[in-house]
Amino acid sequence: MADIAFFGLGTMGMPMALNLLRAGHRVHLLPRQGRMERPLEAQKHGAVIHDTLDGMLENAEFIISVVPDDAAVRDVYLNDAMLKAVKPGSVIIEMTSCSPEAVRAVQDYYRSRGVSVIDAPITGALPKAIDGTLTIMGAGAEDDFQRAAPIFDAIAEKVFNLGEVGNGKLVKSMTNLLGAINLAAVGEFYRFATAKGLDLDLLAEVVAVSAGGSTQFSRNFSRISEGRFEPAAFTLALLRKDMGIALDCAASSPELSLPLAECAYGLFKASAANDKKDCSAIALTDTLQAD
Repeated sequence: MADIAFFGLGTMGMPMALNLLRAGHRVHLLPRQGRMERPLEAQKHGAVIHDTLDGMLENAEFIISVVPDDAAVRDVYLNDAMLKAVKPGSVIIEMTSCSPEAVRAVQDYYRSRGVSVIDAPITGALPKAIDGTLTIMGAGAEDDFQRAAPIFDAIAEKVFNLGEVGNGKLVKSMTNLLGAINLAAVGEFYRFATAKGLDLDLLAEVVAVSAGGSTQFSRNFSRISEGRFEPAAFTLALLRKDMGIALDCAASSPELSLPLAECAYGLFKASAANDKKDCSAIALTDTLQAD
C-alpha cells in the first residue's frame, strides 16, 4: 500500500480519497486556508492531517492533485517549497482538467528532482467517483503507470495511456468539447419540443431508441424538462473552461476549422449568467442571445 499526498478534496476529490483509504492506502492531507471540514471528514476514515508541507510529503511516494484549473495546478506545484519537499523518485499524478501546457510545466519543473509525472484527467462524474469506477485519460511513461496501478485500481475501472504528458489533458478537453456541443443540441431540442407542445416524457422514450439518443440526452433531458438546474457534478462555468482549453489547443493548427465547436462555445459564453448552475442550463440560452 502506498503513501499518497492528496491535494483537492472537492466534489470529485473527496470520494476518490475515501476510495484510496478503503483500499488500504495511506492518504496525507494539508488543510489550506483554514478549510478543515473535508479534511476532518477524511480523517474519520483514516487520512492523516499534517501541519506542514514537509510533513505531508515526508513519506509520500505519490502526489495526487484534483484541483479546479491551471492557476490552482501552478499554485500547488510551481514553487520552491514544493520542489524541495517532494521526494526524488516519487510520482506526481495530476488529475485536474487543465491545459496541456500546465501539466507539461509541472513535468519540466520536477525533472531535475527525478520526479515523474502522470497526466491523468478523469471522466465519469460524481456517481463513478463514489463507486471507484472512473475512467482515467492518462498519459506518460508506461513504467510509471505500472507503479501507479494499485492506486488507479482503487478509483477507476478504465485507464488509458494516450502517449506523452499533455495528451491526457488534450483528449479530456476534446471529449468535453464534444459533450458540450451535444449538450447544446439537447437544449435546443428541448426548446423545439416545448414550442411544438409535445409530451416530453414520451419524447424522451422515443429519443432513447433513436439516432438522436446520447449520453448527454439520457443524463440531462429530464433535468432540463423539470427545470432542475442546481449544480450536480459539473457547472456551466467548468464546462466552458474545458471548451476554451480545447479551442486554444485547436488554434495551434491554423488549417483546422471547428465551426460547430465555435458556435457552441458562443452559446456557453452567452450563458455566463448561469455559470454557477448545472451545465445543462445551456438549454436556457438561445441563438438570439448568442448573436
